[in-house]
Amino acid sequence: MKPKELYNDLLKAYSDENLNLITGKLILLYKNKNYGKIREIANQISKYVPINEEHDAKCFSKLVMLYHPDKGEHFRKTIRELYEQNDHENLKKHAHIFSLGDMDHVNVTSTVEGTDENYEYVWDVKSADGFYYSKPDGENERDDGFEAAEFERSFYNMIKIREYGNIDVEFPSYYLEDFEEFEMAYCGLESLDGVEYCIHVKILDVSNNAISDLENLWDLTRLEELYLANNQIGYIDTVSNLMNLKVLDLSGNQINDVSPLFDLEKLEYVNLIDNPVPADQIEQLKEKGVIVMSEIPWTDNRLN
Repeated sequence: MKPKELYNDLLKAYSDENLNLITGKLILLYKNKNYGKIREIANQISKYVPINEEHDAKCFSKLVMLYHPDKGEHFRKTIRELYEQNDHENLKKHAHIFSLGDMDHVNVTSTVEGTDENYEYVWDVKSADGFYYSKPDGENERDDGFEAAEFERSFYNMIKIREYGNIDVEFPSYYLEDFEEFEMAYCGLESLDGVEYCIHVKILDVSNNAISDLENLWDLTRLEELYLANNQIGYIDTVSNLMNLKVLDLSGNQINDVSPLFDLEKLEYVNLIDNPVPADQIEQLKEKGVIVMSEIPWTDNRLN
């Protein structure tokens, strides 16, 4: 494709209308838990923009940050500057958006697609009296047909299970200090007890669990990305201390006050879908330059 042709096509692709279409469709897919389709979209652009498509919340967040209409003017300005500088190579790096040309035809379903989404086995776990597996909804079953032994489903215990398959093991807390990323989605977490030892963590995904209390996050000031989607969270006061936070997913909780986020100067993106957050607080975040996902703020029949 010639530079002039590429330039014109990119300006059209990064128009507010097209970015609204892409983002709106992504929101609908996310709200309806069509995670498989979101991962398919991520795979379409993976040649140009690597996205870890295995993690639902992160996959959605990365895609939205790439195509949100609030960044449209910035995208178009960059494209114009690259064209004027005859920087064809860097201009081509924006061409991943062409892979999403069929978003008009992506269907949204009202239920989670396929049994794999409902029954994704997380880990084989060994307790004192046998083996069982864990399901995303928190149910546990033994492989011998008997009910699984009960134990505290804390962050600390679930790390033991992930690393050793056994909670009855010596595991010094200082082992947790060396990790920069933890992926603990869909593992039936009921508390974050133990996460306070992860003092160097930068990315934490504990989405799709049963967490209600965030107090243990207070001292994790190096956190840059935090994924808390689909838990039982009502209050986020603790998040106000996470001054390096850039990406925050709170979707699918019961949060009605996000004022603790107002002083997070590095915050770039927050997902508030399916939370009863007042409109004025959402506007305050947007005025600070934060990309906010709440409900679809525009009407487009093509999204249906």
